[in-house]
Amino acid sequence: MDEERSTVELKFEVRDTKDFFVAASETLDCRVVVEDTIYRTDGKVLKYFTVTARATSALQFARDCNTVQSARVVRDGGGTCLLETVVDRQGYMTGTLAMARAVTKRVFADDGVGTVIVEVPEHADPGAVIDVMLEYHEGTTLLSKWHREDSDLVAVTGAVGTERYLSALTTKQRDAVRAAVQGGYLAWPRQSSASECADALGVSQPTFSQHLYRGLEVLLIGLFDMSEEEYDGVSMAP
Repeated sequence: MDEERSTVELKFEVRDTKDFFVAASETLDCRVVVEDTIYRTDGKVLKYFTVTARATSALQFARDCNTVQSARVVRDGGGTCLLETVVDRQGYMTGTLAMARAVTKRVFADDGVGTVIVEVPEHADPGAVIDVMLEYHEGTTLLSKWHREDSDLVAVTGAVGTERYLSALTTKQRDAVRAAVQGGYLAWPRQSSASECADALGVSQPTFSQHLYRGLEVLLIGLFDMSEEEYDGVSMAP
């Protein structure tokens, strides 16, 4: 029988205003939640934030930030919006964590105080993650360190079931699907065009569409538990 694997969960308090989510929450006096992070092939980072502030204020703050190369509001819910930004990878907290082989689970900030929760897999060193966070991000404090077994993680997150489907996708397919979901391209009515999603990823519109629809096809085949041979043999007659 395979031995049960374990991970270490680390929780940090962050007050480094060089990080966009901390600075935005302080300036706008609001909560900022990091919803997703996608690493583009050109070295830039695509990020989505839920901001509990007026969309115009959030967008103006992003455009005034010297680390943000482009920004747009995907959804405007009145007092809350979904903000899309493209930034340089260098010096960004999620990049720091990725280089230390930690998996970011939850990141948010309230009024200038950030909370970052990460998981360190068994093949990585929790001490190295702690050291790199404290060294490269000012005003960072380790709040807790918790050892968790795989059985606990499955019960809490259901991550194994999700990864079963996502692992079948290529990186480009996964990024296209994530950008489409976060950007509201799959919503009705659509909140973003294919061109806007492609621009966010730094690729052409045909390339985005190709990876998106192939990725969705793979996900749906897996969801209905069909092999590709079975899928190809399904009759298209009504």
